[in-house]
Amino acid sequence: MINQNLDIFDLRKIQINKTKAELENNGKRQQKVVSSDMLGTFTPVDRDPVKIIQITEANMIPELLPLRHQRMIASRFSFFRGTAELMEHDLKRQAQSNLPIIICGDAHVNNFGFYASPERKLLFGLNDFDEARIGNWESDLKRLLVSAELAGEENGFDRNDLYHLLQLTTKTYRHTIKSANKMSLSQLFYFSFAYEDMGKAIESFGDISTQMQTVLNKVLKKSQRSNSEEIIQKMATINNQGHLVFRDNPPRARHLSAVRYQQIVKGYNKYRENVRQDVRVLLANFHISDIIRYSVGVGSFGTRCYLIMLTGNDNSHIVLQVKEAMPLRYNLLSLPVQQVIRNGGIAGQRIVTAQRVLQSSSDRFLGSTTFGGRSYYIRQFRDMKESINVNKLDFESFQFYCQTCAYLLAMAHFQSPTAPMIRGYLKHQKILDTLLPNWALRYVDQVTADYGQFKLAIAKGKLIN
Repeated sequence: MINQNLDIFDLRKIQINKTKAELENNGKRQQKVVSSDMLGTFTPVDRDPVKIIQITEANMIPELLPLRHQRMIASRFSFFRGTAELMEHDLKRQAQSNLPIIICGDAHVNNFGFYASPERKLLFGLNDFDEARIGNWESDLKRLLVSAELAGEENGFDRNDLYHLLQLTTKTYRHTIKSANKMSLSQLFYFSFAYEDMGKAIESFGDISTQMQTVLNKVLKKSQRSNSEEIIQKMATINNQGHLVFRDNPPRARHLSAVRYQQIVKGYNKYRENVRQDVRVLLANFHISDIIRYSVGVGSFGTRCYLIMLTGNDNSHIVLQVKEAMPLRYNLLSLPVQQVIRNGGIAGQRIVTAQRVLQSSSDRFLGSTTFGGRSYYIRQFRDMKESINVNKLDFESFQFYCQTCAYLLAMAHFQSPTAPMIRGYLKHQKILDTLLPNWALRYVDQVTADYGQFKLAIAKGKLIN
């Protein structure tokens, strides 16, 4: 089988010259090498979570680390979201299927959301690809299951109900892989899951229609208002020179030195030269009005992230997000430093490629660039982008949400040419509907222990507070 210890995002690893039937048979053979029992057995890990977190944060902006830690300490789920490197480390110590596909790398329940297609259609799917790589399908599914348990416990749901939810989520993934394997390549390529599709799916569940439909209606209304002009209204002001600029709100939002400003301008110009031709023509109508450093998220909070305000010749605006593409945390803890640096130089390209493959339709403005010795990717900021607050869902709606995430994760995985191997591996493996939830519960215990050590390190001053 193909070696999974890949140090770069090499698409040649998933371009295997075999028929679908041959790939399925490869998956069946791999099931005999790495059984479902092995995949569902948790192997205890022995490492210092605080040291691993420190390695990751060594490349981040020190001024932002206290706020980052405040976000992470809020709950076990918040901590889990901010420490993908810990699970990356631990998954390498577990049995792995060794079936190479493009994976999200961080498929927790809060990394799914709504976004706009180029035709302005509201779609739902994966929306974070910073850790995307060639990897194992079960890594994404295990992270989804652990996040569902943590978020569900945070909501106060019954543990037995949550266990059944994890089983249904695994079953949904498994059945979707079976269905996707029957689709033609063109059907898979053009697959999308729109707001309307989610509404239709809800109707078949009866009792949860009212609660979930109310949530979706709020999302639809918010997404229609979410655009660059709204961002300008909320985040911009007129300065002493009479120019429209972003508001400072340090340390989260802060204007830049003249040197860094010019670096970003050069990076933007490089991006504009390589972006889609139709976008390049559109951007010719706009000039840069302002740039600010603006931090977002939990796991990404502390990385270098900027907003560019573009003003058009008709005085309209576009706000672009320039987000640092970090070297894979999957590699950060195991590869030589120089190899990590080399990989980091093309991280923006890796993220853009993965997003275009795993999302059914991507932002037209999506592209990558480099400046100041670092790699970045660029996209529209908050353009029709919305998410469902899982903390606001009742249990039945939360279960539907998790099953929807599993469905879309499987469909994303099946964009890889090697995906029929997953179907071969999963065939007649209903036992995984129990084994993987059991693994997830064991790992929740590990997250709980790590979270305790993190809080202790904060209290003792080992981490910036």
